[in-house]
Amino acid sequence: MFETLNLFKKPQTSKLGEELDQLSKLYLNPLSSEKIKKAINFADTAHDGQYRKSGEPFLMHPINVGLILASLKMDADTIIAGLLHDVVEDCEIPLSKVRQQFGKNVSTLVNGVTKLLQLDEKIKGDSQAENFQKMALATAEDVRVVIIKLADRLHNLKTIEHLPREKQIKKSRETLDLYAPLAHQIGMHKMAIELEDISFKTIHPIRHKMIVDALKTNDLNRKNLISRVKKAVRKKFNDAKLNVKITGREKRIFSIYQKMKKKKSFSDIYDVFAFRIIVQKADDCYKSLGIIHNLFTPITGRFKDYIAVPKINGYQAIHTSVMTFDGVPMEVQIQTDSMETFASYGIASHGLYKTNVSDDLIQAKSRQLVQRLIETKDRSSSSLEFLENIKSDLSGKDVYIFSPNGKIFTLKSGSTSIDYAYAVHSSLGNYCLACEIDKKLAPLSTILKSGQTVEIIKSKKKNVNPDWLNHVVSSKAVTEIKRQLKQMKISDARALGKDLLEESLQDSGIELKEYPNEQLKEIFRILGARSLNQLLVDIGSGKRTSNFVSQSFSEALRGKKKKMTQIAPEIKIGSPKKYGALKFPECCYPVSGDPSLALHTETGISIHRNECKNLHGFLNKPGKCSNVVWEKEEASEFLSSLNITLKNEPGVLADITKLISQNNSNIESVASNHLDENFVEINIRVLVSDLIHLNKIIEKLQNHKRVTNVLRQGP
Repeated sequence: MFETLNLFKKPQTSKLGEELDQLSKLYLNPLSSEKIKKAINFADTAHDGQYRKSGEPFLMHPINVGLILASLKMDADTIIAGLLHDVVEDCEIPLSKVRQQFGKNVSTLVNGVTKLLQLDEKIKGDSQAENFQKMALATAEDVRVVIIKLADRLHNLKTIEHLPREKQIKKSRETLDLYAPLAHQIGMHKMAIELEDISFKTIHPIRHKMIVDALKTNDLNRKNLISRVKKAVRKKFNDAKLNVKITGREKRIFSIYQKMKKKKSFSDIYDVFAFRIIVQKADDCYKSLGIIHNLFTPITGRFKDYIAVPKINGYQAIHTSVMTFDGVPMEVQIQTDSMETFASYGIASHGLYKTNVSDDLIQAKSRQLVQRLIETKDRSSSSLEFLENIKSDLSGKDVYIFSPNGKIFTLKSGSTSIDYAYAVHSSLGNYCLACEIDKKLAPLSTILKSGQTVEIIKSKKKNVNPDWLNHVVSSKAVTEIKRQLKQMKISDARALGKDLLEESLQDSGIELKEYPNEQLKEIFRILGARSLNQLLVDIGSGKRTSNFVSQSFSEALRGKKKKMTQIAPEIKIGSPKKYGALKFPECCYPVSGDPSLALHTETGISIHRNECKNLHGFLNKPGKCSNVVWEKEEASEFLSSLNITLKNEPGVLADITKLISQNNSNIESVASNHLDENFVEINIRVLVSDLIHLNKIIEKLQNHKRVTNVLRQGP
């Protein structure tokens, strides 16, 4: 895989350092190369007297990690962090010293790798592999942290023979369960394949050798057929005056073994041989497909267009299978140069095209990647565009929390310890008294972050508090809290409701006694309550949230609404946690800026566009609807749905997805419906920041020459 890494066995660290220096000079400026030299000397001093199990100086390891990163053409800060990734954990060197010597970016990367190591140590068992991958992505503050960790693991595997056999197997299984899938997750397939094959060879050396020998025999036996097919394909492309590169597909030994485990014979698995065709432009991919299908008969159901609709990790290619001479099947993958590079190196491929991208820009583009990798689809049409759209940070919409015994729980972003308690078990939530986050006492309302360990301190009796409804985001927590509150005595509910309302009013600097009776009656009418007593019971039993009711009180007192209507006081959208769990239903797909109303029900608050049919029947009911005021929030995303009618022509879907991507939007899903032979209707769900952003995308689509109509789904 990495041609520059034939130096693992060299005994002298100085020579390795020279190799790294020469490699970095091929694409980095002299100042960066000097910083790398400085980092090698720093690591040398820090690891002085430390040796690996092989007997080599410990410094051999970080330099080799640096070499792997340099072979990926990573930036100087990433290479330096790779050189220093063990100094904080193993050498008791404070992070502040790393920052002082090499800057904030390097220290952030080193700290991120240290955190990943700590996560690694918490993992218990392979059943949590998928959650670990997501947690690693969500916890890392920079995508380069993950790449450094993978490089670290790769070199450790290359020298794994020096460990006891038991540890060799443990580390290899861990790699197959955790790190190889993580590499695949971020599109670094070459790295993933090497991690898999080395691990497989370590665990099953005899099986590995049998497959390698079988591959050699198979290739030898089919040499003539492969030559005939390649010659025929080459001639057709020459006739079409299309410049292409034709290569064989790499042999994935571990993948073959996995298929054999499913009771498939080797001959069945490897009866299909494969070619990769590399072209210059995306349009040439489709021309190449036509040439292949005219030369050989396509196999039904074996065509995939990942250019028009890329995979979640950004992978793009056209896949097809055809029958060649003598009825032998052949798989073909068609890509551009940039697509092939991205398919091999994934996120790291941005380094191959890096020019003058500042660290500030990298950080500004952060917090976009995991959302694309885990939940949405990145629509970059090239690695250059990928560089601009996705840079560093991996912050997903979910958070991943450890229990004290090492089990991972997946929670919604914005979750608190109360959400966590109910995620573990309803009985734990109902008896929740306090919590410790990373072994430190913390308020139950503290917003949780990925990688934290939460321990709930239980009371001897049920301790459900209606105020919790202001601090939970999960439907399970909301439902269970309300169920428990319904069982509360009316007297207890009233007393608790009074305390909560008065507490909320104090936040606005007012007291309940300030309200004259006539004004109270008007507030009760608007809120649909018979009396103050009923209102307090409703709050105490969880039917209403104290924050929302207190807002109605304060606005009435201050005369914000001279004319009282059936529409309750406005609700400001920008801090959803203030009102509990907000819902944005798919009946009308509201986005920031839409004229909207908030519908209040027992299950929470849902936001609807004014004309939404689901609001009918509630508009005249007191206290059911509130006017919505949209407050701008950084990195906010709203789902919208567009129905697009377009001419049924080759590459049209690719054009549309590219246009949307170029306008800083990401596609959640795509569905198509052929109206007739000339037109096709597609439904695309896109993520937008606000109504202005959405209207801009609609305008661009309407101006496209192949688009005949664009309609926003909803009322």
